[in-house]
Amino acid sequence: MSDAYKAIAEIFRSKGTFVVTSHIDPDGDAIGCILTIYSVLKRLGKSVNVVLEDRVPLNFSFLKGSDEVVCEHVEPCEVGIVVDAAAVERTGWVKDIILACEVIVNIDHHRSNDYFGTYNLVVEGTGACGEIIYKLLVEIGEGIALEEAEALFVAILSDTGCFRFPTTTAETMRIAAHLLDLGVRPYRAASEIFWNRSPKALMLLSNALGTIEITNDGAVASMEITREMYESTGASPRDTEGFANYPRSIRDVLVGILFREVDDGVYRVSLRSREGYPVDGIAKAFGGGGHPTAAGFRVKGELESLKQDVRREIDSQILQPHRISDTQ
Repeated sequence: MSDAYKAIAEIFRSKGTFVVTSHIDPDGDAIGCILTIYSVLKRLGKSVNVVLEDRVPLNFSFLKGSDEVVCEHVEPCEVGIVVDAAAVERTGWVKDIILACEVIVNIDHHRSNDYFGTYNLVVEGTGACGEIIYKLLVEIGEGIALEEAEALFVAILSDTGCFRFPTTTAETMRIAAHLLDLGVRPYRAASEIFWNRSPKALMLLSNALGTIEITNDGAVASMEITREMYESTGASPRDTEGFANYPRSIRDVLVGILFREVDDGVYRVSLRSREGYPVDGIAKAFGGGGHPTAAGFRVKGELESLKQDVRREIDSQILQPHRISDTQ
């Protein structure tokens, strides 16, 4: 694995033009990592474009460089860097730009990664891609600027669930501690991410909470957000960061589901689960991917039928095997 770090560090030093991207519906890990890479490449004197299919969520827009992220076509170049995406298709329409680059660098921590890059730095099971990028910066040897440390801390804080998820390790905490030594203020990061919602966002959350359904003998809870809810509250998809955690937070619920309508009859489905009940296989069954306890996919269909399909898949993949093992 150290060879992959060395090879990609050399690409950062030797190549001149870069496009950096991550998955659709980007989370804190994705945003923190791409902004860190953007910053270090600029410090190295490189030409860099950061492109996403979706805009930066509002609660991550405080990070330096977030206003440099574009949601429009740019020309392919020497190096396309994809972070936190198990497959290049997860970048949405940006994949066409990446695939046209001379070299593709794939940096990820999902166990479902399909190693699509010319160079692949995939460390399965790592708490956040931010940890991998941190080690890459150490390998590059140009230090870590304060804005990069802050972006990395946000990446790690977000994808470890504030250091609560099973993937959090002693090394995770050591990296976070070093970032604090570099000047990161954890209170500022937490305030911006978790305590900075607009009234419109809370109105949207109120409407969504009213749709919660508990099914599968109490093991599954689902919540939905429709386009009508966005229109009636004035909120936007950028306001929904963290909403997927609410169904899972219900006592005794093993799997939580959030259905978000992003176009007429098109839904983004986010899955969250408790340890020991992996949902990445559920997402994969519908063309998506993710982690054992956090995954997602995008699909077109009728909502009620879609809910039934997802619940059946959860029962088949997760709940039935547990019932069988419990009786043995």
